[in-house]
Amino acid sequence: MRTVDDVTNDFRAIIDNENLVPEITPYLKRLARISSEVRERIEEKQDQRKTFYDKRHRPGPLYHSGDKVWVTLHPLSNAAHKKTAKFMPKRDGPYIIVTQRSPTTYEVANPTNPHEVLGPYHSSALRPCIDKEATAVMPLRKRGRPKKDNSAGSSSRTPSPGRMDK
Repeated sequence: MRTVDDVTNDFRAIIDNENLVPEITPYLKRLARISSEVRERIEEKQDQRKTFYDKRHRPGPLYHSGDKVWVTLHPLSNAAHKKTAKFMPKRDGPYIIVTQRSPTTYEVANPTNPHEVLGPYHSSALRPCIDKEATAVMPLRKRGRPKKDNSAGSSSRTPSPGRMDK
C-alpha cells in the first residue's frame, strides 16, 4: 500500500506497483526522471541563493538594556496643521532600550520615564545614539489610534438654513 508521501514525491512506486497500462510506462519513467532532476536543480539554486545572501549580509546592531537609540519616524503631511512631511525630522530621540523581545525587536522607553514602555520597534527602525546630551525633538507617544474626543464636534445634525425637509 502506498502512503501519501509516495504518491506526491515518488513516481517509482507508481511505475513498479500500479502500471495498469504498459504503454504509459516509458512516459512515467521519463516523468519520474525529469521531476527528480528538477527537484535537484531547485535545491542547488536555493543553496546558491543562500550563499550569495550570506556573503553580503550584515548582522543588525545588537543593543543592550539601557542603550540610547534614535527611533525612525514615519511623518505624514497634514495640511490642516500646516505640516509637511518633507520638513519634519526623520528620527527622534534619544530613547532608552528597555528589553529585547526577540533577536530583532526591542522595547523602547523615554529617558525621563523609563518604566513606561512606548512600544516595540524593529532593529531596522533604531539607530545608535552617539551624542550623550541629545534630547527628543518630538517626543513619541504610545502607538495606536488616539482616543476619540467627543467634545470637538456636535453629535446632532442640523440642516442648513436654506434647505427645507419634506
